[in-house]
Amino acid sequence: MLKKRKRSHLRRKRIPTSILLRSKRKVCPFKEAGIERIDYKDVELLKSYVTEGGKIIPSRISGVCAANQRKLKIAIRRARNLALLSPMKGYVAQQVIVNRGISENSNKDL
Repeated sequence: MLKKRKRSHLRRKRIPTSILLRSKRKVCPFKEAGIERIDYKDVELLKSYVTEGGKIIPSRISGVCAANQRKLKIAIRRARNLALLSPMKGYVAQQVIVNRGISENSNKDL
């Protein structure tokens, strides 16, 4: 039997494609700004973390860390309960005017 020869030259190490395809890690915007407490009364801040459909933006998209994502979720829900934040971002409450069957002619008869 023939023996396999060891290769004398060094094999070039390749970088795994999983490392090359990784995107840059996002930094929590609350930690960058130095915000420790997420307040439910700060509606302008909370609006940026809610979609038009009224859903909370996930942390993998927004870059918020897990601990602050939980605080953010609680703050958004409290703001919705107190009607500070509408259930849907583009939602505008409309008033419905109901005509109760009283016509202009009936008012003249009185």
